[in-house]
Amino acid sequence: MVFRQKRPQVIVSVHPLANHLAVQVLGGLGESIPVVTVVTDLVNAHASWFCPQVDLCLVPTEAVRRKALACGLPPERVVVAGLPISLKFARRPLDTGELRDKLGLRRDLATVLLVGGGGGIGRVFEVARAIAKARLPAQLLVVAGHNGGLRRRLEAVKWEIPTKIYGFATNMPELMYASDVIVTKAGPSTICEALACGLPIVLSGAIPGQEEGNVDYVVKGGAGRWAPTPAEVVAALQELLAPESEALVQMKESARRLAKPEAALDIARLIVELIEEYRG
Repeated sequence: MVFRQKRPQVIVSVHPLANHLAVQVLGGLGESIPVVTVVTDLVNAHASWFCPQVDLCLVPTEAVRRKALACGLPPERVVVAGLPISLKFARRPLDTGELRDKLGLRRDLATVLLVGGGGGIGRVFEVARAIAKARLPAQLLVVAGHNGGLRRRLEAVKWEIPTKIYGFATNMPELMYASDVIVTKAGPSTICEALACGLPIVLSGAIPGQEEGNVDYVVKGGAGRWAPTPAEVVAALQELLAPESEALVQMKESARRLAKPEAALDIARLIVELIEEYRG
């Protein structure tokens, strides 16, 4: 049995189907090993995430904490710690001008970052073309992710505004800190990374059910706009990129307020504290 062979000091689950299983197996073995759940859904967390028998449940938002309590977890075992993201998003690598120089961008133009997650899913091509055809006073960065077909389509276009096309980007913190606004679907990781960078968000799509709550979180939190069609994306950007836009300034402030850029460190600290408590 793996648990007996490896003798872990703690079991940390980041998948909704693994929590109950770990608790049941440990109970059958008579082993005393703490179990921790780290919930990675930002708002609409499925009930399968929540096992009342775990020793600690770390959640990203108050909304998920309420769901955990409704599912029977003891309040003292549920902690709002944020959603873990790379610590690279917690610290600006260079100032904006220097980053734009490094990336081959113009300093004098607003910068729009358009992403579709690692898979390059959603209406990325249509949104990119709508932005360019509107001839917004901006330069456009489009990240196609692992979607080779999308990247080839984008690279074949003659763009109306300065545009750079990327495949799977390993320098997302640089791209975010160099940008004025991000256009993305409502994935939890990208949202939390953008918030950590103080980057206003235009949400262009959401997976029904799973990501719909993320839209409310961003919009009601004042950090972004919901724009589910290419035309609405363009309208939102026209507002945000207008000279001396108060909306853009307010969104940046709201993004920083919502952000938990060092959630990964906080989660690690709480897990270590639990291990030490078990050791007595």
